[in-house]
Amino acid sequence: MYNNSLIRKIVTLSLFLLLPAQGLKASEPAETVPEEYLTIEKAKQTALENNPGIQQTLARIRSAKALLGQAYASWFPIVSVSGGYFRRHLDMQPDWQPDIRVKEDIRETTGSLELNWLLFNGFARRAETLAAGYGVEQAKKTHADTQRLLMESVATAYYQAQLARENIRIAEKNAEFNRTLEKSATIRRQVGTAPRSEMLNFSIRTVQAESDSIQADRNYTIARAVLAELMGVSGSKPAIALSPARKNIETTDTIPPSYEQLIAIAIKNRPDLQAVEAGINAAVHRKNAAKGSWFPSIGLTAGLNYTKQTGADPVQEERNRYAGVTANWDIFTGGKRSRAFQEKKAEVYALEAEKQQKILSIQSGIRQAIASAEAAKEQWKRQENALGMTRQVRDDVELLYTTGSATLTRLNEAQTDLVRAEGLAANSRAQYLLALEKLYSESGMMLPSSSAEKNIAPVE
Repeated sequence: MYNNSLIRKIVTLSLFLLLPAQGLKASEPAETVPEEYLTIEKAKQTALENNPGIQQTLARIRSAKALLGQAYASWFPIVSVSGGYFRRHLDMQPDWQPDIRVKEDIRETTGSLELNWLLFNGFARRAETLAAGYGVEQAKKTHADTQRLLMESVATAYYQAQLARENIRIAEKNAEFNRTLEKSATIRRQVGTAPRSEMLNFSIRTVQAESDSIQADRNYTIARAVLAELMGVSGSKPAIALSPARKNIETTDTIPPSYEQLIAIAIKNRPDLQAVEAGINAAVHRKNAAKGSWFPSIGLTAGLNYTKQTGADPVQEERNRYAGVTANWDIFTGGKRSRAFQEKKAEVYALEAEKQQKILSIQSGIRQAIASAEAAKEQWKRQENALGMTRQVRDDVELLYTTGSATLTRLNEAQTDLVRAEGLAANSRAQYLLALEKLYSESGMMLPSSSAEKNIAPVE
């Protein structure tokens, strides 16, 4: 799962990028650009392959499978072999011959082969094996949930990076507009048809755009740094060239129509909920395993022992074989068994409560995601309409200004309004795409084939 530092980075990045740029000129950081642009699908795939969090959950699956293998091993007999070689020095006076003292060096060789096979332990072994199996299932679902959260985080960083890049494009157009008017005002001032203040006005606005470019470039760099971290890309300056931001998103039927349908899908598909359910099943079987301590343990044992002593007269050689059934039954443990059972029982209750809390969280998350997606969709459509009208107003005012029918102040206002409208439109589009990603993530569905960007036309 993601640590808090990464979440703070994404939140901080959101605060930087949700403010539209007020005019800037900036080029993308110089770096080696890949042959193909990085699409959101490629970013997600790279993150799934390289992100250390994914590798960590895969390792936990292997660990859970190893525990399951240990549980299965308890069904098989244990065969042990032992042996030894000893040198003994005897110095003794036999009771039956008090006038004789025996001193001898004896060499002793021993070996044994033993088999122990647990036949019954109150069904605890079966319960432990089932619990280990659900442990593997829980690890797999945790891995899937890590993928879900990673996809959501990658989408957030990716669209915010695209938004920063779009703000750069908007600012470049704003800076170009002011430079063009600055040149025109300079020429008119030289021929005496424009005051110096008019020329300085465009110069000041150009300087402001250049100042804003520093902030915009910083935002873009931060956005790519967060995206590179999520993708598991190392290096002091990762070469990530995003695909251009796109417009004209097809919004028909992109938002699922029914809250009830989404809840049903989430209850069925959300891997974090499935992980809790697997944890409950594992805890139930661990509780059942604790019951086994009230029953006797019955096992089969068999073996072969060999001992040979040399150095004494006569040489002693001994072999023996044995086989039998053993039983062990703890009659009284001072309440230890009961306390262990109550502990496992409480774990089951805690996980069941966690499941109910998870369901409530899913329901709340889907409600919020639907509301956010619907609002973002409507805001984006309106901002696009407002942008079109604002651009027309600016063009009209610019034409009037060149003919002397509009004031410089009015032109400044119209250009400022256009830059702001372009920023708001870009921001609302990014928010709409992020809202769709959040909605699909909350319902446990991956955004299929970037369906939010179907029928999208590239920016000219």
